[in-house]
Amino acid sequence: MTGQEESQSQEIEKAVEVIKKGGVVIFPTDTVYGIGCRYDNKGAIARIRNIKGSNQEFPLLMSNIDQSHHIVKLNDVAKNLAQRFWPGGLTIIVEKESGLGKIGVRIPNHEITLAIIEKVGAPIIGTSANFHGQKSPASYEDLDKRLISMVDFVVHGDCAQKVDSTVVDSTTLPVRILRRGAVTISGS
Repeated sequence: MTGQEESQSQEIEKAVEVIKKGGVVIFPTDTVYGIGCRYDNKGAIARIRNIKGSNQEFPLLMSNIDQSHHIVKLNDVAKNLAQRFWPGGLTIIVEKESGLGKIGVRIPNHEITLAIIEKVGAPIIGTSANFHGQKSPASYEDLDKRLISMVDFVVHGDCAQKVDSTVVDSTTLPVRILRRGAVTISGS
């Protein structure tokens, strides 16, 4: 293992430890830098809302489709989109399993992000690591230093696509494109 790989491995382990203890972490993804925590830690999610200055529903990042069971309902449209574009830069809006609202889900195509999720053993929140209304950071250098000071740990790494994920709502027919980004959907 090279020095860089060892350092990266240590950062991943530290991020996992912080997330498991209820902390908030900034990390690279295949699209842009994200900020996240365990998907089921209400206190950490509230903290991210406070940090970002946003009360929106944050998307979930998963390492595999099985992690979606008991959290969301993947309709046939969502399953087809997932099969075509995951892992990758497509966030799919789906119904929550509880029937109480909708949420975005995605499997990123990024080794670091996937390793963190796998080691946490559950999906994580994965929203862009910026204050509400600011540009999404495509590199570590783009991260706002004030934002960095408000989280528990930052993982270094590259974002290959350097553009936000495409967001589609699979709960409407026809499917609605809510944000154009890393993935081009046919007919869009």
